[in-house]
Amino acid sequence: MAIKSGDFVLIDYLLKVKDTGEVFDVTMEDQAKENNAYASDQMYEPRLVAVGQGWTLKGIDEALIGLEEGAEKEFEIPPEMAFGERDPAKVKIVPARDLTRQGVTPKAGARIEVGGSLATIRSVGSGRVTIDFNHPMAGRALLAKLYVRKVIEDQTEKIRELIHRRVRNVPKEKFLITSLGNAITIEMPEESFVLEDIQFAKKGLAREISKYFPEVTSVQFIETYVLKAPKPESAPEAANEDQAPPTAAPEEPKANEGSKKKE
Repeated sequence: MAIKSGDFVLIDYLLKVKDTGEVFDVTMEDQAKENNAYASDQMYEPRLVAVGQGWTLKGIDEALIGLEEGAEKEFEIPPEMAFGERDPAKVKIVPARDLTRQGVTPKAGARIEVGGSLATIRSVGSGRVTIDFNHPMAGRALLAKLYVRKVIEDQTEKIRELIHRRVRNVPKEKFLITSLGNAITIEMPEESFVLEDIQFAKKGLAREISKYFPEVTSVQFIETYVLKAPKPESAPEAANEDQAPPTAAPEEPKANEGSKKKE
């Protein structure tokens, strides 16, 4: 069945900068190593996309429409379908002291946060710093290899992938998901309890479930703390087969048949 807007799809991809051949992003470990782009702290696995929902580059979103599970596609993504054209108005010059007051040491090439937005320091000199709020890949065309791994149709599996999208450090199989009428219950594994921003992740997940499954009226997250492991019940002791049976009382000696009882 052809993919349409709104479908949940697991995809792999390899993205290169067209004019340099540099690998910008890759989800497959073997291709990362093959292209000298492997990073040990990177999690290489298929990514979840809700088609047409802006979860990925617009060029990839549109390329998925009409494909089928198992399909592969190579194509070019122009800047306007990737990270947009460069906007000169997003390049600012600020006094270096404004950054040092915020605890930022100006250094060319550094990525910093200014006023809640990410920016790149382009140059530093004469007490002034040039800051670029354009995305580092703005104005660049990309070459893409796209692989459709799976089209997800089951509701429970969709929810499991939504969880994994937000909580990547815990195996998704450890989340127990049950559906009763219009209510969803998610039993959290213990290793997820203390994860940073886990409460934020749960709120975001609840919003996504409400959006993509409008028939669901409630989502319950269950955290169970095991205080003591239950003791196994001891089986009744079986009779020892090697034990000798009780000894009968010794019989009284019988009179000699050859003797006669005295009167």
